[in-house]
This record gives sequence, C-alpha cells and structure tokens, in this order.
Amino acid sequence: REEGLLALYREDSGEAIGILAERYLQSPSETRRRALVEVSSDQGDRLTTQQPMRALGHYLDAARLSEKGAIASIGQEGEPFDQTAYNYSAARVARIIREHTGSTRTVGVAPGAVWQWRLTLAEGKEMVDPRHYDILAPASWLKMKGVKWESSKQDGLGAAMVGYRKTTEAVAKLDPLAPESGRATPLNASFRFSGQNATFKLHNLMTKSTATVAGREVSLAGDFSSALAFIYYEQTGGVSKLEAMLRPGDFEDKIRMYSVEPFRPDKTPLVLVHGLMSTAEGWMPFLNELLSEPVVRENYQIVLFNYPTGNNIARNAADLRDGLRRFRNHYDPKRKNPKMRNMVILGHSMGGVISNMQIRNSGNHLYDSIFTKDLESLGLAETEKSEMRRQIFYRANPDIDRAILMAAPFRGSEFASSRIGSFGAWLIRMPFNVVDAMLGNSEVVSALTEVGQQASLRPINSVSSLRPDNPTLHDILKSPPRKGVTIHTIIAQTDPKDLLLESSDGVVPYTSAHLDEAHSEKIILDADHRSMVTHPETMEEVYRTLYLHLGKKRD
Repeated sequence: REEGLLALYREDSGEAIGILAERYLQSPSETRRRALVEVSSDQGDRLTTQQPMRALGHYLDAARLSEKGAIASIGQEGEPFDQTAYNYSAARVARIIREHTGSTRTVGVAPGAVWQWRLTLAEGKEMVDPRHYDILAPASWLKMKGVKWESSKQDGLGAAMVGYRKTTEAVAKLDPLAPESGRATPLNASFRFSGQNATFKLHNLMTKSTATVAGREVSLAGDFSSALAFIYYEQTGGVSKLEAMLRPGDFEDKIRMYSVEPFRPDKTPLVLVHGLMSTAEGWMPFLNELLSEPVVRENYQIVLFNYPTGNNIARNAADLRDGLRRFRNHYDPKRKNPKMRNMVILGHSMGGVISNMQIRNSGNHLYDSIFTKDLESLGLAETEKSEMRRQIFYRANPDIDRAILMAAPFRGSEFASSRIGSFGAWLIRMPFNVVDAMLGNSEVVSALTEVGQQASLRPINSVSSLRPDNPTLHDILKSPPRKGVTIHTIIAQTDPKDLLLESSDGVVPYTSAHLDEAHSEKIILDADHRSMVTHPETMEEVYRTLYLHLGKKRD
C-alpha cells in the first residue's frame, strides 16, 4: 500500500513483487525489506506445487533478507518477525527438496524476485538429505496428546524438524537395530549464503546442535520430544507390558536390541535395560530427559534391550548377553572400534539385576547351589545342556566398562514373596520349555541339592526369581565384577526420615539395592521405585556419570 503496489499485487503478485524488489535493491529500507520477506514467503506458497524451483527462489529471498535479524533474535522472548520468517522458509525448502527435486546434491537454479539462486545441499557427517525420509515435517506440526513428559526443546536458528523413516526389509537388513515402528530423528533446517549461492543444511541434531553462521557460533533450534513422541505413537497397539510379563512365551520374537538412531561408529554405546512389567517403550520419559543434554546425545549411541519380563532372571540375563554379542558381532566383528569396547550399561529394577550379571563371571556358584552331580552325568539332551550352559555358566562381557544400576533388587524384594507377588508369579504362564523337561527327568531330580529341590517347587519365572530367599541372587554376588568395570548405584528412599539401613523405595529395600563394589552410591530422597527414574537428582547423577565416562566434568 505504501509503495502504491497493492492493487497490482492482487492482480499479478509476481509483477508487484518484482517491482518492489527493484526498488529495494536501488534504495533499501527496513519497511521494504520486511514487506519483501512477507510477500516472498507468500509467493513461495503459491508456487510450490506447480513451479517448485521458483518457489524455492522466493523462500531463499525471504530467508536471506531475514537471516541477520533471525540470528540477532536467538534467545529473545517469543519469536520475532525475522526468526519466524527464516524458520518458515527453511521448513518449506526442506519439504520442497524432499518432494519435488531429484537425487543429486546440486538442486539447481532457483529464481527469486530479489536474487537468482544456485541451490545445493550441504554434505558432511552432521548433514542428512531431506529425500532420505518418508516423512519430513516441522516439529511444530506434531502435537503430543496423551504424552505425559514435558517437551524438551532447544532455542536457536532455523526450523526444528522431525524426519521419519519406516523400517522396511531392506532397512532392517542393513540396520538390525532399527525398531519395527521406524525411526524419527530431530533435525534442523537452515541456510548458508555466499553471494547468490545458497547452501541448504539439514542438520542431524543427534550429532551436533550448534553451527557457525556469518562467523558466529549459534545454537540450532531443535525439538527432541517430538521425535520421541512420533515413535511413541507409532508403537501404540504394540507390545503390552502386562501381557509380555504374563505370557512371555508369546513374545519371543520381541527379544532384541533397538537403537534410537542408526549406528554411528564414533559414539559410545549406552545400553538401557528396563525392569519388571515394562518394555523398551517405558524408557521414553527417561529418554526425553536424556536427549535434552547435548553432550549425551552427541556422544552416546543409545541402545535399548527389549524382553518379555515374565521369564526368570537367568533366562533374561542370557538373552541380554546374546543380544549384546550379536550387537558387537554385527557392528564390530573384528573388534577394531574402541568405542564398542567402552560400553555403558544402565538398568532399572530387574533390569539392574540382569545388567549386573553382564559384568560378572558365574564360575560354578550357580550350578553347585542347585546340583550335586556334573552336568554331563544328568542324562540331558544336547539342547537341554546347551540352554543350561547359556543360563548358568557365563563370563563377564569384556566390552562393558561402566554400569549404572538403579533401584535394583540384588538380594530380592519382599514384594515377590508377598501375596500379591505370589499371585502374580502364579498368573505368569510359561511355555513348556527346557526347564520343565529337566524337572521331569529322574536323573535331574535326584541330583538336586536341597536348595534346588525347594526352588523346583515354585513357578520358574521373573517374580519367583526375585524372592529374597532365591539362592541364585546371592550366588550372583559371590563373584566379583570384572576388573576394570566401574559400578554406580542409584537408590530411592521413599521416606527421608527412615534410617538408611531400614529404608526402602516402596518395592526394593536399601539393603537389597546396595552394592559394596559400587564406586558411587546416590540416594534419591522422596522418590519411589518408579518415580525415581526421571527424578531430577537421578538425571543429574546419570549426566554426571556419563560425563565422567567421557573424561569430562559436568559444570
């Protein structure tokens, strides 16, 4: 209106924008700049479907004109005009490249009203191609209904995006850690300009969340919760944690390792092991907190072990052992990657118990507490002897150098012996397996120790194996941790007024969760067995420990 172009704009928007651009280049003003930013974005919207390259040119005009103001507004309250315009242009360019361009790094010539651009895609380990994803959307489009964790975001330059890629057979073959639900990645879309050359950058924020723009190091806008929520919604209707506990035999195919992102050899594996009546999905609120810490998400390869929790702890520990072995054999078969030999394992509750079994050698403690005769003399079939060896005889994983064990009932829990626990153990329906077969063998029964005879009278499942009178738990602790492994325990105390030795988290008493070998022990006050997982003090201790593992100090 001020330029006398409003009527022409309504009749022929392209011509009006061209005239305004000429006037701006001849005599720049703040009013003309802001007007060009707005109408260029609007023109890009009009041209996206029919003339995508021209649309790109108009979005690049808007981004270039708003770049300086967008950088200056980082960290300010709200979202100022330039930041909004820049971010909008970046998001639109990302989607046009994904939907309307070929597969080469050079996108092509994109004519705008102000400048004619030569557009290319940035390369490098922190960059991804928009065309890699099946869905690419601004994070602001995703609404987290029903998700009970607070949104974890980072303010900064560019558009916070989420890229989703489904897991096809081809993807799974190359990436066996890919979840069936696919992966969603937190991304950032931004530009670098040099003359009339424009480089589009789609950053993977799991590798780095800052960048140098116009000679200044700036943070990149990101939304880490939206990516997790995307996976969370894709998982709905999947494995029921209650059913997986009550009918573990129906979920054998779900025993496997998953990773938050595709494997990166430059990251240290951090393996998360969930507890009783849970699944890998149960880590989502914890992951939401974990990924808010740049040092953690940029340096750790987060891997989750999923298993049906109705099986006994020896079987679950054996499955975890096998999963870790397959993980190593696939991604580091020649054992040349030092990162793969410097793993951290973090387990909660029963997950802490079976994680603890990964860092110890069994010796003959477990076997001798159950049997009086040599394994070869029990008259077992080869398959039965093989499964016996898998569960009872094991060696410490040489690749795990640090363990964080949270609320773990190393010496059992009275809850497992209570009426509710006994009823739960009775409800768990185990498939007919090798243990049932062995207990039907007279040679085996005659070779049972008194302890073995008592154990054989109970259901052989996760709940019964967590009873305080289960000798297996105490036998596990007879073997010291592998030399070189550093252990940290985190223990909740529901009532701060209780004496420490008499305290409990409501499920696991302190005396069961304590380990003499622990290098550090953190007590979380006013927290129970479940809430302690995402308690601020728990997260701070986890951060501290993960920094320590990297040789860094957390401020």
